[in-house]
Amino acid sequence: MQVLRTTFFLLVLGNLLLFAWGQGYFGPRSVGGEAERLTAQIAPDKLRVVSRGVPPLRLPQPAREECRAFAGLADSDAQILVALIGARDADLKVARRPLTEPRSWWVYIPPLPNGAQADKKAAELSKLRIKDFYVVREDGPNQYALSLGLFKSEEGARDYLDSLAKKGVKSARIQVRESPGDRVLVEARGPAERLNKALADLPAELNAPAPGDCPPATP
Repeated sequence: MQVLRTTFFLLVLGNLLLFAWGQGYFGPRSVGGEAERLTAQIAPDKLRVVSRGVPPLRLPQPAREECRAFAGLADSDAQILVALIGARDADLKVARRPLTEPRSWWVYIPPLPNGAQADKKAAELSKLRIKDFYVVREDGPNQYALSLGLFKSEEGARDYLDSLAKKGVKSARIQVRESPGDRVLVEARGPAERLNKALADLPAELNAPAPGDCPPATP
C-alpha cells in the first residue's frame, strides 16, 4: 500500500515539473526542431558555405562602358547611322551634333585704323618683295586688314609666318577659320561587346570615317 502511494506521488510530481518546464518557469526553452532553427536565422539566403582554402565567390562586375565616334559624316548619313544603331540595340546611347572643324588657317595683318594706313602698310610689304596679298575693304570686323595667305594646314601657315618674320614683318598673325554645321559627329556609348556588335558590318558610306574614341567632353 505504501509503495502505491509513493508511486502516485512521484507521478504527480513529475507531471508538475514537466508542466512548469513547458511554461518556461525554469528559463527560456532551447530552440527545438529544424523549422524553428531556420526561422531564427538572420538572412539565411545570404549565407555562403566556403571550403577551407577556397577564395570567396566574387560577384561579376558590371560591363565597362566604351564610346565610339564617327566624325565628319554628312547630316543625312548621320541620321541613317543613328537609326541603324538604335534598331540593332535600343539600349545603346547614341548622340549626334554638328561638327565644327578647321577649314583653313589665315595669315594676315590685323585691321588698321583706316584705309590710308592700310595702303601704307601694303606699300611697305611691296618694298619687301612680298606678293599675293590684298587689303580687305569690305565692311566687317576685318575691314582694312591685310590678307597674306590662306592655308589648308596649320604647319603651312606657320612656315609662311616664319618666312615673313625673316623679311621683317612682325605684325602678321594666324587665325583659324571654321565652317560649322556642314558635318556631323555621331557618338555611340555602351558595353564594349554590345557596341562592337551594333557597329559591325555597317554600310560603306556610313563607315567611311573610321570610328575612333570619343573626344573629351567640353567643360
